[in-house]
Amino acid sequence: MDFWKFLNLLETKSLFFSNSDNLGDNNEGRIPHFILERMIEQDNERGNRNNQDLNDYLESTLRKNHLISSWSYAERESFAMWKMYAKDKTGIAIETDLKLLQESFNKTDRIVYIGEVNYINEDNYHFSTSNMFYPFVTKLDFYRFENEIRCVTITKDDEEPESKLVEIDLSTLIKKVHISPNSKPEFRKLIELLKKEYQLEFEICYSKVSDSWL
Repeated sequence: MDFWKFLNLLETKSLFFSNSDNLGDNNEGRIPHFILERMIEQDNERGNRNNQDLNDYLESTLRKNHLISSWSYAERESFAMWKMYAKDKTGIAIETDLKLLQESFNKTDRIVYIGEVNYINEDNYHFSTSNMFYPFVTKLDFYRFENEIRCVTITKDDEEPESKLVEIDLSTLIKKVHISPNSKPEFRKLIELLKKEYQLEFEICYSKVSDSWL
């Protein structure tokens, strides 16, 4: 993430969750087109609108009220992830693990679901319409390099269905902070000052990705 997002995380003690409309990929939270086409064909054969109605409900309601926080479960750093999500020399990558991620939600009364993203293509896929979380943890395999794991929460009736800050236990969540590979020594000192100011205990280390494009 960019530094200002990290600073906002520390200040709010909350993770930012966004709905599908704001995640970039136009297929987010949608039934992949090649699957939807077969579903509509089934409707026509059976003389009903069951699949069409399901898709309409997904588009009109679920894509708005299902909010997502994205993580990568790769064991090693990724050049592509640094390049895409931390575009300057003051980028941050937070390292945690699944157990700590789960436990870090102990400060909120919201229900947060966590699951791996399933990457599919036209020739190799599994998709269940009986589980409406599937559109939110399924992506086309163009994005496989992200090795994504997602936290998903659902907005309540009285909440704006666009984005939400969800309270998090930072001391539990943050195991290490990796800083941009080409950042200056002053940037590391700044992170150390923030660590002290917010009374957190995490290891600070430089990214191992060495590339002048970052």
